[in-house]
Amino acid sequence: MASSNKRKKASGLKGIQFIEGINLVGYARAEMGIGESCRLAANSMNTVGLPFGILNFEGTNSARMSDLTWIHKEVSSPSFSVNVFHVNAEQMAEINAFYGDFLFNNRYNVGYWHWELPEFPNEWNDSFSLVDEIWVASTFVAESISIKSPVPVVKIPHAIEVKITEPRDRTYFKLPEEAFLFLTMFDFNSYQERKNPRASIEAFKLAFEPDNMDVGLVVKVNGHKNNLEELESLIKLTSNYENIYIIQETLSRNDVNALISVTNCFISLHRSEGFGLVMAEAMYLGKPVIGTNWSSNTDFMNVSNSCPVEYELISLGQDYGPYKSGQYWAEPNVRHASEYMTKLVNDREYYNRISSAGELFIKSNYSPRVIGELIKKRLNYIHMWKFGG
Repeated sequence: MASSNKRKKASGLKGIQFIEGINLVGYARAEMGIGESCRLAANSMNTVGLPFGILNFEGTNSARMSDLTWIHKEVSSPSFSVNVFHVNAEQMAEINAFYGDFLFNNRYNVGYWHWELPEFPNEWNDSFSLVDEIWVASTFVAESISIKSPVPVVKIPHAIEVKITEPRDRTYFKLPEEAFLFLTMFDFNSYQERKNPRASIEAFKLAFEPDNMDVGLVVKVNGHKNNLEELESLIKLTSNYENIYIIQETLSRNDVNALISVTNCFISLHRSEGFGLVMAEAMYLGKPVIGTNWSSNTDFMNVSNSCPVEYELISLGQDYGPYKSGQYWAEPNVRHASEYMTKLVNDREYYNRISSAGELFIKSNYSPRVIGELIKKRLNYIHMWKFGG
């Protein structure tokens, strides 16, 4: 991966015919966050009439490839002058090995990368040589990557639009019809140390008695079949609480959205986020969100439109996958979160004010049209200054 070669290609595009549009490259069918990232970009571009085609990449990941939302836009070869790779930095070498120079040469290559900690890993620095610029979803990620990046880093957030084509009610999910329900979600296959799902359970237990059936906490889990010991630990943690409901079934995207819509509040006491997609989606649906007041979600969460939870920064004492010892992240204040839970249940005026403000903020600033126009504006810049248009 000779970085000089890639940089020469980027600086030598003037005079090459510019074909407007974007080749989206990524896990377009995968049921995982980075696959959703690709689909959200497709929705934004489609909304503003920007031409694009999708090169669906499966690679070596083990996620289910069952989301066919954009299959009609899939192509076998690129048509446009700009590539946008919806894979993370560590996967760029795999993309390059699979497609080779056929895809990269004489095109402007953009990596849409996510990362969740303040320092970008040195072991991924070689991936800079494969891109001409990087798009990121948040200010937090932009600050992390730009410190080490030799190429431009541009903030292009995810567009938020939640669709429920088949409405569900609480009975469908076997949930009580009258209780005030909080919702938290996590995947056993993700790094729980970062997502920190048990903190939401502890906050609920601090706020409410185990037999108070006027309230409830819904815990939606994924990936439990390969993590039975962790599932057993979760069940043990909640066993004496009649008002905590664990949903283990695999849900379609429609039903995940419907589950958010039939609950009253979403809570995420994460230690760090690369965007915070479900928090933004819950706000779109008019649900107040309780979330740690640190990392990417602070772009769209503040005290006027959500419930930001106090925290202290702590050092990672050991490695957790790509999250290395010596870096730091947030430890949310569980008691502060529990106070928000109590207030939302008891203060209807506060609940309505926060939920309305959150919904308005997301729909005004993160709509597919708003984000699509951002992409168009950046594409025009690339055309003008990189291709000499």
